[in-house]
Amino acid sequence: MRFVILGSLVFAVITGMCDTVEKNVPHPSEDPSWALTFEDTFDGDKLDESKWFPGYRLGRVEYYKRIGFPNQHTRGWQPCPPVAHYVLKDGVLKLRVDRDLPKRDTQDTKTVSGLTSAIYRYDEATGDFKDEVRFAQKYGWWEIRCRVPVGGSGAYTAFWLHSVGARNQEYSPEGVRQGNPAGKSPAIEIDIFEWLCRDPRHNQFNVHFTKNGHKVFRCPDDMTKEFHTWAINWEEGRITWFFDGKPVHVYQGPTPKHKMYLLMAMFQIGGWVGEIDKNLPYPMDFEVDYVRVWQKK
Repeated sequence: MRFVILGSLVFAVITGMCDTVEKNVPHPSEDPSWALTFEDTFDGDKLDESKWFPGYRLGRVEYYKRIGFPNQHTRGWQPCPPVAHYVLKDGVLKLRVDRDLPKRDTQDTKTVSGLTSAIYRYDEATGDFKDEVRFAQKYGWWEIRCRVPVGGSGAYTAFWLHSVGARNQEYSPEGVRQGNPAGKSPAIEIDIFEWLCRDPRHNQFNVHFTKNGHKVFRCPDDMTKEFHTWAINWEEGRITWFFDGKPVHVYQGPTPKHKMYLLMAMFQIGGWVGEIDKNLPYPMDFEVDYVRVWQKK
């Protein structure tokens, strides 16, 4: 695990929907008003399954079936086992998509390799969904240090949050049901970053339940060459994104009302990220040095 100390103060020009922002932001590791609530530095030779489920949104297909949208999120890749394919080496987690792993019908079949800190399962006895949560919290500073892969069209990586509770995915914070009939996912989601592998500088910040919560961030360099740090500070009515310790975007508006859990994944999916390139450079590794979360005391 490579540990990087961020400077005590970070300075930046904010490009967002906010007129003012604190220019001097102490990092939580150097501010006693924050408490570390989650940490994984991936130093062992096995995944710590007290913190992660090694799969992508387990229970999701059953959930959509039960709420009346059986074809939602079963488009080509979901029938493949959503089990993570990963390598742990030298303190780095590599979420990997290779030529035939995670197992799929053909090399260019859509697939995903991911981890999540909570899932939900359908309970036949009660007729409802049961949450299994290994970590979730409301508000706080959520941070990852990682390197994105050299890839191509049809592939992307992401580190993001979802609301705990299957049925909490259906509604915005204002209680408005989301647009499944229009073919859209019901999702209370915050994307800390969403990286399109076809462009080594293209990143997206998203708050998915509002029209005003989307920002394309052009990174200053090719992000496949080095490890970088991405973070958010989620507060009531406000989310600030940080890149390598510097604030780069601010959203002000409705924010989730429930606890949220962690997800991170390497996708080969096509669709909105472009047709799958038949010459993708396998293996594609989303390399993660650490994940840490803090909360105000």
